[in-house]
Amino acid sequence: MFDEQENVIRYKWNPKTETGYRLRFDAPSAQRVGSRCYQVEDWTHHVVMDKWGCSSLDEALGILRDFIDIDVSQERRRLQAHFPSHA
Repeated sequence: MFDEQENVIRYKWNPKTETGYRLRFDAPSAQRVGSRCYQVEDWTHHVVMDKWGCSSLDEALGILRDFIDIDVSQERRRLQAHFPSHA
């Protein structure tokens, strides 16, 4: 599910833990050279799963793949419509 206001894609809600994972694009950070503008977070608590952030969509999807089963190339194609092309 994509939330345009927050630039967030939500993945895999787990009713046992009452949370899931989300991928967030930080547009203000993207304006800085060398920024780490993608964050993989806990959906409910917004805890960053990768404390350094990610500089590319591929890097963020790789981290997300460690937590849930996704096809990175298919997901990259799907998300390019939502996130800026520089990603």
